[in-house]
Amino acid sequence: MIRTVTLIALPLALCACGQSQPAPETEPSAVAPAEAIASAKLVVDADGVAAKGSDPLRFGADRADVDAAAAQAFGAAPQQSSNPECGAGPMDFSAFGPLRLGYLDGRFAGWFLGEGEGVATSDGVIPGVTTLEGLQLERRVRKLDTTLDGEFQYTTADYGTITGFADPDGSITGLAAGVTCFFR
Repeated sequence: MIRTVTLIALPLALCACGQSQPAPETEPSAVAPAEAIASAKLVVDADGVAAKGSDPLRFGADRADVDAAAAQAFGAAPQQSSNPECGAGPMDFSAFGPLRLGYLDGRFAGWFLGEGEGVATSDGVIPGVTTLEGLQLERRVRKLDTTLDGEFQYTTADYGTITGFADPDGSITGLAAGVTCFFR
């Protein structure tokens, strides 16, 4: 009799234990590309930038063309700056919302995307929204051993490479491609 009660009670106790733990609110994942791109004014990838509904402007494009396309998409002129001490040489920058476009000798050379609205990668990755854990579920991610905390690289759907930065909690805080002005 005790054996029978034990055989019946054990599975019921195990089921009850499993039910007492709250289910996670959301599973970590990368943002669905269609949703992220649909709300973006600009889309960046490993090779350049594109205003919604237009052809991409690749690294090497003229600054005037890139700035004009981004200004039209954002409805505002860029905030411009420069840094004469970048590793690749003096760089000029145009900022549109969370996106900073970098130029060498008047040519589009790279971009940095921080947290904010209006820009997503062609994979649907958005800093401040996408987590590193979620990105790892969908893309090949490699953590980098550099002097910059949380630096990683991931392989895009079209086999390009985008560099990123994540907080210790796994929040992606920034992404970059092309020539950058980070001091390592």
